[in-house]
Amino acid sequence: MKIGMRSSIKTQNLIKIISLICLGFLVGACSKPALYGTLQNSEDIVRYYQASPEETFRAVKSSLLFHGYSLKKVDEEMKTLETYWQPTTSDSHYVEVFGRKDFGTVGAYYRFQIKVEPWNKGSKVVMINVANSIISNLKSSEREEDSIFTKIDDFTRHRDIQVTNIGLQ
Repeated sequence: MKIGMRSSIKTQNLIKIISLICLGFLVGACSKPALYGTLQNSEDIVRYYQASPEETFRAVKSSLLFHGYSLKKVDEEMKTLETYWQPTTSDSHYVEVFGRKDFGTVGAYYRFQIKVEPWNKGSKVVMINVANSIISNLKSSEREEDSIFTKIDDFTRHRDIQVTNIGLQ
């Protein structure tokens, strides 16, 4: 009887060891990513303003904060801003599939890099949308950028305006 018990205990221990090894392989295999996202820069989006670079820079900063973006880097001297990564929304980015825009992308993140430069008698704002995704050729719909530029328009508009037959003066 003792011999039968010993082989039974050895068999149970062997099964436990094999089970632990298999479990270790399963856990180890699941924790290694198979795909990595790539950084994808959009084309520059440029807008011009009839305000000084300093005033325009403050307007850009205020517009980003108004829209809920957190600022990662702010360089007052170089007039550059960078936001933290944001998850894409259902209408912020798309992939072109068979000549149509597919807005069903998920698992992607984006951030803005913005530079304000002197231009003529005003300022030039250059915005780049940087996406990080495992999906290649991800493009910005430019809806977020347009809403930010619209608010910059509001913040740089002169306080005393005159409306004429040719528009705002």
